[in-house]
Amino acid sequence: MTRHNLPNIKFKQFEDEWELVKLDDIKDVRDGTHNSPKYVTKGYPLVTSKNLTDNGIDLSTISLISEEDYSEINKRSKVDKGDILLGLIGTIGKPVLVNKEGFAIKNVGLIKSGGSLSNEFLIQFLKGNQFNKYINLEMAGNTQKFLGLNILRNTKVPFPIFPEQSAIGTLFQTLDELLSAYKDNLTNYQAFKASMLSKMFPKAGQTTPEIRLDGFDGEWEEKKLGELSEIVRGASPRPIQDPKWFDGSSEVGWLRISDVTNQNGRIHDLEQRISELGQEKTRVLKEPHLLLSIAASVGKPVINYVQTGVHDGFLIFLNPIFDKEFMFQWLEMFKDGWNKYGQPGSQVNLNSDIVKNHKLKVPTLDEQRAIGTFFANLDDLIASHQNKIAELETLKKKLLQDMFI
Repeated sequence: MTRHNLPNIKFKQFEDEWELVKLDDIKDVRDGTHNSPKYVTKGYPLVTSKNLTDNGIDLSTISLISEEDYSEINKRSKVDKGDILLGLIGTIGKPVLVNKEGFAIKNVGLIKSGGSLSNEFLIQFLKGNQFNKYINLEMAGNTQKFLGLNILRNTKVPFPIFPEQSAIGTLFQTLDELLSAYKDNLTNYQAFKASMLSKMFPKAGQTTPEIRLDGFDGEWEEKKLGELSEIVRGASPRPIQDPKWFDGSSEVGWLRISDVTNQNGRIHDLEQRISELGQEKTRVLKEPHLLLSIAASVGKPVINYVQTGVHDGFLIFLNPIFDKEFMFQWLEMFKDGWNKYGQPGSQVNLNSDIVKNHKLKVPTLDEQRAIGTFFANLDDLIASHQNKIAELETLKKKLLQDMFI
């Protein structure tokens, strides 16, 4: 064993220095079978590297093996609760702390629980940058993604006293549980929104939705989008790569498809800024407007909340007589519907005429506002969960860097 420096952040009650030790000196490190057992329709799951994810073991695409093969593999590499698995071939790393049994493993590293090093502590080290840098360095030059068992066994791992291991493991377990809860809630809210989008707008051939907010009745009216707004295309200065069109100090941003993707269609910040010269070659929006992407992410609705020039890959809805939030949600619901204007296997090519002539059912303006508010509140809830998840993941990444050596 060798003495080593302390991590940047420690619990105050622990003052002892950490040690670095070879993993194989303090843990039982094995791997699964290297053979290819015959797959069956009924049997035991065979977990490989591709089944290891950041969220645990994914059994949705699992292959099954016979009881005989299962028993034979488990003679050398039986997996128990509390063990750690990580990929050795193809998908490298992705450490998982096992919480259920009853499967065999192939080309997967196995670190048994027990001993003087807690697996709850160890797995956090294996998820951190230090370990990833180590295995990437060891695999450098390999034509195939492969992490040898000896490399894993020879990994130097931090080794604090057991009470400190336990405290650190508990901290990260709490963080992981909190992240998992937020992610589960986010998934539920997103599924709820998708369900309500499908039910709060009339289906084809119908004039009323399946679910309606209280206080509203009557049939919705059919209109063309071009009857509800003046629809024009954005404009781009050319050649677009010319730096004279851009100015980092400009108050006017430049909206790109990447901004739409990163901000879920609600644009509050733009990294690129367009120069005064560039503004003369585009359409500048000073106030929030509804837009529609007609290139790359075709059919994605957008609302700008900052001043921006608009790329020619977008349509702009000017002087609308609809509620902006209502139409944003309708366009979100209908997004895949634009695919009918493309050939199978080819890029959909939308233009202003196609969009202007598209028909939809719309309710009164009051009902539009109510529907828009309902979904906007739901979007705020979804966004708050996404932001919280991002904050927690950033915190965890920072702690992984600072609480390990």
